[in-house]
Amino acid sequence: VPIGVDGGQLDGGQRECEVRRPTWPKYQTATIRSYGALPAGWPPGAIRCHNGEVAAIPSAEAESKSRLLRELTTYFLLAYGMSLVLWLPALIGGKASPALLSLGTVGPTLAALVTHRSFERNWRAVRVWSTLPDLLIGIAMGASAVLIAAFTAAFFMTKSGIDRWQWSSLVQILKLFIPNLVGGPLGEEAGWRGFALPRLQRRFDPVTSSLLLGFLWAGWHLPLIVARVYNVAWWQFTVLTMAASVFLSLGFNRSGGSTLCAVIVHGIYNIATGIILNDMLGKATLYSNTIQHNVLWLAYGGVAAMICIVTKGRLGYRA
Repeated sequence: VPIGVDGGQLDGGQRECEVRRPTWPKYQTATIRSYGALPAGWPPGAIRCHNGEVAAIPSAEAESKSRLLRELTTYFLLAYGMSLVLWLPALIGGKASPALLSLGTVGPTLAALVTHRSFERNWRAVRVWSTLPDLLIGIAMGASAVLIAAFTAAFFMTKSGIDRWQWSSLVQILKLFIPNLVGGPLGEEAGWRGFALPRLQRRFDPVTSSLLLGFLWAGWHLPLIVARVYNVAWWQFTVLTMAASVFLSLGFNRSGGSTLCAVIVHGIYNIATGIILNDMLGKATLYSNTIQHNVLWLAYGGVAAMICIVTKGRLGYRA
């Protein structure tokens, strides 16, 4: 829809208006001349008008889509490339230094800043803050999705029953939350959710955007999996990451697009998954490793699918 239509009567029944569309770069404007009455909103005569400037309206929309694709392609290439360069010393040396691995996680954020600067000529690449109520609701919804998935997996992994769960270990989530923000959430989320997700959602529906971003997010980890920093099967890691992308999209969208919300939910995902599925189950009798691995991706994927169904594919997104 037009952001603004400013009409004026011309000779011979013509009307002239200036139309600005939000999909155009920099909110470009075009003068539209149309015969007859000009209805409210987008003028129907604009498409069939012989005026050269009007004929540029469809091409401007196509140019906007092309520009969005170039922006996203640039971003993902930079995110992959910057992190790989920062990780190379650790990967080539054969010994993964925690400091170097943490440094590599800032690649997505650096890529967001560089890409936005290149296309928009400013550094305001992401939205950090939203309203406090929206932020809290977003955190609550994203964290709830993570915890439901983790406890569901824990339940079906446990052979001896929940009476042997070490509930006191859950305190470690609070103790380790802040330190674990470094080397993951703080370096990544301004890029993945803050920059890439809003642009993907301009082109695709929220579910497709989340799954595509999750797949690319998992691919970004591939050098670490090849170097055995992460000892996990690639396909299982990809399913888990795509499910996590749905959880994070739910929180991010419901928070009003707050990068801070994404950082917090990502942190909860990292630390809660580890504590619940390791420390809490430390004294319980579990099924075989094969069953545990299958339960893990089925539980997380199942919860993500249910969220998509319950939200009717919106994932909290408000256009």
